[in-house]
Amino acid sequence: MGPVTFNIHNQTKYELRVQSSNGATAEAAAGASTSLGFGSNDTNITNAMRWYENGICILQGSVAWSAGGSGADDGWTSSNIICMSGEMNGESFSGCNEGWIEMQPYNLMANGGEVSVTYTNA
Repeated sequence: MGPVTFNIHNQTKYELRVQSSNGATAEAAAGASTSLGFGSNDTNITNAMRWYENGICILQGSVAWSAGGSGADDGWTSSNIICMSGEMNGESFSGCNEGWIEMQPYNLMANGGEVSVTYTNA
């Protein structure tokens, strides 16, 4: 798998903390952006996206990719608080309280590329 650049824009009123399956971490305060870089040895990446209010985790979603499948989940709550929109190698996705969104084609990220996601208040 090729290298991946992951751009994260947190346009919510909550703090966002990212924990990747390869051990990488990032944080974005409310209204801030951050990014992570992944090398060709980083395959089957799942990024836990966790939103915090006053130090308490209030929601968790994910963004994940591999050579065999990719997608994103904005998290789910009984009262929707976060929406997402973004692209994986130019293929758009979006959701508000959607649950998992599977990207097509299944091998969209097989050669690496760019993933961008923006989170907003619902």
